[in-house]
Amino acid sequence: MLDKRKKTTRKVQKSISAKPSLELDMWRFYLMWGIVLLCFAGLVGRAFYVQVVNKDFLQNKANANILRTSKLTAMRGVINDRNGVPLAISTPIMKVVIDPRDYFETKAEFEHVTAELKKQPNSRKLKLQLTKKNLNLDELADAVGIDRADLKKKIHEHPRSRYLVLKKEVPPPQADLIIQRGFAGVYTEKTYKRYYPQPQANAQIIGLTNSEGTGIEGLEMQLNKRLAGVNGEQKIVRDKQGNSVKTPEVIKEVTAGENITLSIDSRLQYLMYRELTAVGVANSARSASAIAVDVKTGEILAMSSWPSYNPNDKDSLNNKDAMRNRGAIDMFEPGSTMKPFTVAAALESGKYTPNSVIVTSPGSMRIGNHTIRDTHNYGSLTVTGVIVKSSNVGSAKIALSMPYSTLPTFFKRIGFGQRSDVKFPGESGGLILPPSKWNVSEVGTMAYGYGINATMLQLAQGYAMLGNHGVKNPLSLYKLDGQPKGEQVLQPKIADEVLLMLEQVTLPGGTAKQAVIPGYRVGGKTGTAHKLRPDHRGYSTTEYRALFAGVAPISNPRLAVIVVVENPRGQYYGGLVAAPVFARFMQESLRLLNVPLDKPLDTANAVR
Repeated sequence: MLDKRKKTTRKVQKSISAKPSLELDMWRFYLMWGIVLLCFAGLVGRAFYVQVVNKDFLQNKANANILRTSKLTAMRGVINDRNGVPLAISTPIMKVVIDPRDYFETKAEFEHVTAELKKQPNSRKLKLQLTKKNLNLDELADAVGIDRADLKKKIHEHPRSRYLVLKKEVPPPQADLIIQRGFAGVYTEKTYKRYYPQPQANAQIIGLTNSEGTGIEGLEMQLNKRLAGVNGEQKIVRDKQGNSVKTPEVIKEVTAGENITLSIDSRLQYLMYRELTAVGVANSARSASAIAVDVKTGEILAMSSWPSYNPNDKDSLNNKDAMRNRGAIDMFEPGSTMKPFTVAAALESGKYTPNSVIVTSPGSMRIGNHTIRDTHNYGSLTVTGVIVKSSNVGSAKIALSMPYSTLPTFFKRIGFGQRSDVKFPGESGGLILPPSKWNVSEVGTMAYGYGINATMLQLAQGYAMLGNHGVKNPLSLYKLDGQPKGEQVLQPKIADEVLLMLEQVTLPGGTAKQAVIPGYRVGGKTGTAHKLRPDHRGYSTTEYRALFAGVAPISNPRLAVIVVVENPRGQYYGGLVAAPVFARFMQESLRLLNVPLDKPLDTANAVR
């Protein structure tokens, strides 16, 4: 009985002592679950932060390591002549680029693997990692063709850069060899190099692009937006070794540049440059320039200057004077080539006919403080004779017999004193003095081409107007699809009369016998202008400008051509220097254009 009580007492005591132990275990149980739940909540929160809150930042970090955005260069449009002959084309070329950050990360990994290899010299895996990338900068510099010291300096100055151009305009075969040698961080980009098949003849019109493919001169600059197109972009996924692991994804499509067709005929352009080079060299001239315009459309078929430059050769770009498109940019006093327009204004006034007589004796006249002289005393000349003999006195007397505003107003109407419709970069507008300056002295000298500044474009448009029966067409450097809308600025009868006067200039007794072309009737006007002295105090007695402006064939005019030779040495008269250039160029051009031969002139009934 006693033992039974003792057992009962022990059970009670054990039960009492077990209760605190159970409570302790439960507390531990809940604590552990709390910790587990807390950790789980932390993981969920971290996952939410990583995948939602900070997703873009981390994604960008990851992309920075494996993604590269590469530019897809648009192919620049082709510039063609009117017959589809390319004058400016783009050829594929490569650009060698290095990612300095990738290079240094690869180098650090290489050093780590090298250290590990010392611990595990037999590890094939580590040895394989060491052979994956070439870290030799000297070899890279030699392969690319740049200075070793410059390469190392460039990379160490930009260790965090992701894009550093090592060399532009690398031929594709050489670029492929560079990539095959496995240089760390090095890759290539496809771009294009501009090439000009007929460089010197067209350089001053076409212009050129810089190393980035942007037009910086001539039409390349003026038409840059149309020619350049729109570059695209692609994403490239690369592994740590820089190898592409998937097909690049195009994220922005490339839009190729627009092809442009000019009015230029490359055959005529070559002929023109050849003749200008010949006359420039033969006469030790400063420059020789010319322009040829289609009389019926106003299209510029050729426009060139000597000396020129080669846009394919960067070393030839130092002569800025040779890069000028003189036909559009230079303005000058055109001399006697303006006399036909003076006569046209006189005929239009109704005071004169081609046979009206002008007394030029004694071969000179005083106007204000200036004396106007002819080379000879021609006595009495008809209006036609004034053109044929190129009389300064006769031209001045005709101009001064009309209101002073007549001549400058007429010159403006036919296109002088304003930029042409070509709107070539840097094109000059010429100069006609304001009305306040229209006095006896200025109008008198303006009559024979002094006191007025013109461009070759303006002269060409004026002579084309005479050949087109008084219709002035806007000049164009681009091939036209149809007939332009011209403006009748001079009565057809008067334009045709002046054209016949110009023909007399090329016949015996005229000043331009060397402009004659076998089989074609030619009309034109010579000009021999004294040049202003550098200090603008009067005119030089040793420097001249030889000019010839003409139209052919007279029976059905097709071309108007202007030739200007600056500072010829030795002979300097327009009829001896510029007229032969006109004849040689015009004869070959009419043949190439299949222009029919003229009917012979009836000299018995020719206007005199």
